[in-house]
Amino acid sequence: MVKIKPKHNPPTRHPARVLLILKHKKACIISTCTLLLFLYLQFSINYIKEEQGVKIYDVSHLPQQCQEVATKFHKCQQNSPPLVLACHRKWCSTFGHCDPCAGIGDRTQRMLQFAAMAVDKCVRMEFDYVPLGLNVVSDAVYRDPLGYAGEVLHKRSYDVSARNALDTDKLGKERLYSHFFGSTVSSLKQTYDPCLFHTILQPNVNLQREIDTTLSNLGGVEEKKIGIHFRTGDSIAFGMDFTKDKRVSDLKGSLDKMLKCAQNLSEKLYHTTEVTYYLATDNSQVKDLLPKMDNTTVHTLPIRPSSYLKSEGEKDAWLELYLLSQMDGLVMNPVSSDVNYEGSGGIDMTYEGKIYRVSKLVHLAKHVGFFEDDNVMLCPL
Repeated sequence: MVKIKPKHNPPTRHPARVLLILKHKKACIISTCTLLLFLYLQFSINYIKEEQGVKIYDVSHLPQQCQEVATKFHKCQQNSPPLVLACHRKWCSTFGHCDPCAGIGDRTQRMLQFAAMAVDKCVRMEFDYVPLGLNVVSDAVYRDPLGYAGEVLHKRSYDVSARNALDTDKLGKERLYSHFFGSTVSSLKQTYDPCLFHTILQPNVNLQREIDTTLSNLGGVEEKKIGIHFRTGDSIAFGMDFTKDKRVSDLKGSLDKMLKCAQNLSEKLYHTTEVTYYLATDNSQVKDLLPKMDNTTVHTLPIRPSSYLKSEGEKDAWLELYLLSQMDGLVMNPVSSDVNYEGSGGIDMTYEGKIYRVSKLVHLAKHVGFFEDDNVMLCPL
């Protein structure tokens, strides 16, 4: 005989217990929503702070000779529709469309070439790109219609991957988008007014503090300073074959020559070699050699150079660029006879390395620092 167990209905929960469970679930949902809201607000606050950092733009930093250029630029910024110049470098470390947009020197030169064209045609210019460590003047900052959502999702309302040729006939007639290196624009001039750099870009508070501190450690404005930029090229940054490049195959000998050039420039300008020397380089091995040098004390920053494909080194590169631009004299090494670099004085530059020109970064430092030719020395190695 099979005994059939009576079917038991699940015990009925006491109403108070049910209310307690619902209360806990509700509390959990509220906690989750609160956390999500907190994270969203944190991002929004940081984003707003960044935007405020852009808006709080100190015009007093402008060199006196740049007032006219700045006035003309801002007058043209009142026109619309704009030309938007884009670089989505900041997405490379996370997700979304990534493009390193070359190195700081090439990128900034391109930026200023577009700005020069915009001023020539009196067209509004907006930049969908804020260099790490810098502020962009408020009326030149691109603000996408997607707003915060676009920043969170790394999206734009236009095709960020497009590399269409820029139709200059439509400038000022309709909103146009162009990548930094999207297409060749015939109307871009190779030269630009360095005042555009000071008009559009400015170090943020943190970077300016580092610049001021470093300059103070170098003796302040009273001390005569010679800047040395020793470029060893992309062969180091990308692990290329550098056996044919004399700069890299004999770093110690090349560094000796660079320091000798710096002393010669100091002797020429001040009739003494007893000045402060500051070295910037793209090669960590060069910095490691400095303690072994004889007779000359050379200052450098404790930062390790990195490839321009990585965003971590961008702020450090800006710091070195601003420091070089505020030296009293500047020494740089030219690279190749393939390029007729302005001011080369007919120097025979015979290299077979991967890089074939003077570093665009030090070229930029020379221009934005308003160096006279007599205060610059090219040091062939």
